[in-house]
Amino acid sequence: MDTEELKDLIRDEYEVINTNETVSKIFPMLEKLDVDKANALLVEENRKIIGVVREKDLIRGSVMTNPHETKIKNFVVRTGILTLENLTPDNIARRFVEDSTPFVLIKKNGKYGVIYINDFLNSIKSSFKDVKVKEVMNPEIITVKTFDSAAKALATMRNHGVDRVVVVDENNKVVGIVTGKDIIDRIISPRKRARLGEGSGEKEKTLSIMVESIMSYPVITAERNDSVADVIDEMVNNRISSVVVTKGGIAEGIIIKKDIIESFIKKATPTEYGVQIISKDIVIDEFEREEILKDLEKFMRKFKDFLGESVLFVYIKRHKESFRGLPLIHIRIRLSCERGVFFVTGESWGVEFALHATLKKLEREVLKEKELLLDKRMVQRFYEEIL
Repeated sequence: MDTEELKDLIRDEYEVINTNETVSKIFPMLEKLDVDKANALLVEENRKIIGVVREKDLIRGSVMTNPHETKIKNFVVRTGILTLENLTPDNIARRFVEDSTPFVLIKKNGKYGVIYINDFLNSIKSSFKDVKVKEVMNPEIITVKTFDSAAKALATMRNHGVDRVVVVDENNKVVGIVTGKDIIDRIISPRKRARLGEGSGEKEKTLSIMVESIMSYPVITAERNDSVADVIDEMVNNRISSVVVTKGGIAEGIIIKKDIIESFIKKATPTEYGVQIISKDIVIDEFEREEILKDLEKFMRKFKDFLGESVLFVYIKRHKESFRGLPLIHIRIRLSCERGVFFVTGESWGVEFALHATLKKLEREVLKEKELLLDKRMVQRFYEEIL
């Protein structure tokens, strides 16, 4: 894909708001934007764009605060901004992953534009025509039962560092999906609006309600051997961000837009293996980043021959809790390699301890796969010698 084709993806469909405006001023803006794409909200300070604000952060934040008093500056995400000179598919993909936004900021001729994730996925869809879902999906599927409470669903999301869970019935068949946004939109926000006198709300709904009452259904599904290009079509046409992978109605995994873009980055990575570090709510200085890279590259070298070409994505998130000056750190690691996809999560106090704890989990998963492969080879050799 050349620069001219990428330029055609740039749109001027966005809104700009000042850092000193209140959150309540932004909701009318959302209604103007195209719901089929995403809500691009750019934030300016002193007449300069300094970042963006994500709708999901606004919704969650307005639940915890008074939207008529809370300033936009509390929700600014300082994203990277691409120029026409460095406009490449690889750079766009990296911005989607690192900024964790549904759009990427582009600066052109002194003005700004955005590339929406759906438009970008459509533009790279042809490269996934022969790629199967099993090569991209996340095999770790997080589920809750239909009779579980919304509170349990929220706790499950937090414990696993995800923003959605799949709902299954008593036979473990997939029947729905629940996101953090669903719980906020359908339970928490209506009750808060009622307390603020903005309508009657839905007071009867509390976090003790069963997820069956608030889940989204029917679920869009795919099978392991389906084409990822077809999954992209499903996501774009149905305006969804995830597809559940099933076999006979039983969940085998899940594939989200970020999984597809990570796979695209892996293809574009020229080295034998690559490492991507994405952090949230924490500033990692250069020295700490170098130490993290050393630990990760040491792990990759250790299993280099077994894993083959691989890419390691590390997500580091800081929680509000702290102990003796060390913040509680949640880490998700996704290893995409020739052997498949490995996914682990871990938590501890401080980045160093959290990283080591999570890497130990990842090492155990890789060793289990290695031993399983060895066992298969031994059995095969045994039958060959006997027969």
